Amino acid sequence: MPAQINATLEQQSRAEPPKELQIVDGKEIRIIIGAPPRQKSYSVQLLALADKSQIRLNIAWGWLWLLIICVLALLGYWLTSSLFGLSLGTFEFSYVAGFSLTAILALVMFGLKLARKRVFVSRLARVRLFDIHIGKPNHRAYKSFLGKLNQSLTKARQFWNLKPEHQVAGEMRMLRRLSEEGVIKQSDYENAKKKLFSLSSG
Repeated sequence: MPAQINATLEQQSRAEPPKELQIVDGKEIRIIIGAPPRQKSYSVQLLALADKSQIRLNIAWGWLWLLIICVLALLGYWLTSSLFGLSLGTFEFSYVAGFSLTAILALVMFGLKLARKRVFVSRLARVRLFDIHIGKPNHRAYKSFLGKLNQSLTKARQFWNLKPEHQVAGEMRMLRRLSEEGVIKQSDYENAKKKLFSLSSG
């Protein structure tokens, strides 16, 4: 019997590949990233999701630091020239133009990558599993998918009333699979494994 897709949400941002999220059979979320032939996908069990998601501002720190360095370099040279009369001579244009263009590029990339996201983490180990851009592709589609996701999560909790030890084992299996697929870092999986082991032995 083919899988039933209960709801879907397609998102496209300026700085990331296209993403599609699907609620499948009321029990898992399928995340499809990119377009063929380099398309990748993975799935997350609803029961392994935390009850509440988190809203975070995604900041491209690398581009921000590059912008700050370029601005400081330009200000430093201007102050040095004004106060002490020092000059780079024939290299002055190259210096100023290079740092100015780099600063503009850093500012543009920082603006493109700045985004508000709703982040979903695992229920017990709190490992980041996937995120959704807030309000994309439009506010109506975003709110509709989020509502169906919450409904599916509630139904899954009621239908699969798992014992704590079964929740730990299920999340452990899922995180191991995601680490093998390269979705989460191996270090994140190892830290999560320690936390889950402590919960199961406590």
